[in-house]
This record gives sequence, C-alpha cells and structure tokens, in this order.
Amino acid sequence: MSVLITGGAGFIGSHTARLLARSGMDIVVLDNLSTGRRDAALHGAFVQGDVADSALVRLILRKHKVTSVLHLAASAQVADSLRRPDLYFANNTCVTAALLGAMAAEGVQQLVFASSCSVYGNVDTAAASEFDPVFPVSPYGESKLATERTLPWYELAFGLRWVALRYFNAAGAEQGLGEEIAESRRIIPRAVSAALGQGAALEIFGTDFPTSDGSAVRDFVHVTDVARANQLALRYVEQKGSGEVINIGSGHGVSVLDVVAAVAEQAGCDVPWHARPARLGDPAQAISNISRAEELLRWSPGCSSMREIVGSVLRSRGVKPGFKFYTTHH
Repeated sequence: MSVLITGGAGFIGSHTARLLARSGMDIVVLDNLSTGRRDAALHGAFVQGDVADSALVRLILRKHKVTSVLHLAASAQVADSLRRPDLYFANNTCVTAALLGAMAAEGVQQLVFASSCSVYGNVDTAAASEFDPVFPVSPYGESKLATERTLPWYELAFGLRWVALRYFNAAGAEQGLGEEIAESRRIIPRAVSAALGQGAALEIFGTDFPTSDGSAVRDFVHVTDVARANQLALRYVEQKGSGEVINIGSGHGVSVLDVVAAVAEQAGCDVPWHARPARLGDPAQAISNISRAEELLRWSPGCSSMREIVGSVLRSRGVKPGFKFYTTHH
C-alpha cells in the first residue's frame, strides 16, 4: 500500500506516518507547514505544498503510485472558526472537494477522512453514537459534516471507498514527536507548560457547565491510539470496506478540572489557572460510544487513560512523571 498523508507533518499525521512506515507501507507526506513542523515529517517522502493545488496532488498520486489517501489536513479550532467561517469552509470543505477531484482524475479510490466529534454539537446522550442526530454548533463542525455528506456521492459516481473517522480529543505524545508546548492549543500541553512555569497560567473556558464540577467534560484519546485507528481504517478500505462513519475516542469522559488535577499530580506541582467565560460553540460534554470502532475496525484504545496521556506529554518534555518542582506561581 502506498499512502498519501495530507497534513502529515502535524500532530496526528506525524504519529500516524511513523506507525505506517514501521508497518511497511510506503508513505508520502503533503503539508504546507502552516501548522505542521518539517522536523516532525520523519518518515517517507515529504512534499511542501497545499492540498488545494490539484495539479501538485495529481502529480504526487502518479509519481508515488498512491493507492490510498489519509486526509488529515484541515483548520481545526472551534473558537477560531467562529471568527473566520470563510477560512474554515475554504480550507476544510472546498479543499477536500479539490482533493477528491484529483483522486477521481487519477483513479485513486481509497480514502480515510479525518472528521470530528464537533459534528455532534450539544450531545444529549451519555455518549455520542454515529446514529445520533448531528447538529454542529461551530463552522468547524459544519465544515467537517459537509464533507462527510459528499463522500457517498463520490462513492456512487467514482467508486470511492471511504471511511470517516470522528476523532474526539487527541492528546499525548510519543518520543521525538511531542508538540511544541509553547504553540499548542491543546489543554494538556498548556496545563503542563503552566505547571512547569514555562508558560502563562492556564485559561479554563467555562466553570458553570451542567457537569459534576462545572467544567466541560471531554473524551481524550492518546494520539498513538488514533494512529492505530488510522492504520486499521486504511486496511478496512483496502479490503473493500466503505461508507462508514466511526467514532475514535476513549469512551470515557474527563472534566477539564480533572485534567488539571492529573497534571498537577504527575508534575508534582500546582497548575495555575484562571476561569474564563465559556466559548460559543463549546458543548458541555463530548464523550464517544466506540462500539462501531470495536466492531468494524477491531480497534479499541490501548493507552488512553489520563495517567498515560499526561505522563507521555511530560516525558516528551524530558520530565519524569512524579518529579517534584518547587516553582512559585502567581
């Protein structure tokens, strides 16, 4: 199998590229480095460019004899999407349509699409199922859902075989592939940065949600488990599976304040934080039902406990979990 990974120099992409390369797949990474890091693209061929450049994409597909595409490239911040919906529909929906057109033109018929739990919006059930109604409350979620809805039509017209993976909150790190902690918008790296005195106090958006402690509840899944789900989804479409939307999460909810407590415990010091008003578009909770992933992909999370996730982020910063820091925070 020869796989094109769009956004392959990013957080999920770099971890997935490592896993696929180690399993013997031929990898080519396409990334414009707007958020990805060149030094994270350690596996396979690398091309700096934009997925919207159809001529470039078609050349890559031909040159590398690509059989499958893992489409990870996207703008992916809920709050940012509310300020710039034009950017999100352009980068997520329109660019994906351009990619699908290039694939159809070159006869590449296998796709794994990175969707998002943001398509669910405010979930009323304890855990979101793929059969639940979807009501996005942000342009980001809407842009992902719009692409999900186009895929069956490409299947009908061009024989595309596809799977859409609705990622929940990818987190954690592997050795050598940790995020730049100062630049990350993810809560765990920001909490670690605050705890170690290497960044500003953590901002917690919303402390009056209808949850047990007032903070938002999220489903955190280790990026290593996400990479493995990507690998299994690629195998699924290679073996003629198609037309499935599948949740990828831990199946368990953790509140933001519980995340703060977990970081403090393993870092050995408090996490300074400030309460901020809840952001428009942020649901009170987002927890996955992962039964379809277990059934269709034979996938389940293997290292997605909060202890394992936080420990992996600390180790990626060269810190042994449990080490005591004596830092005065203000």
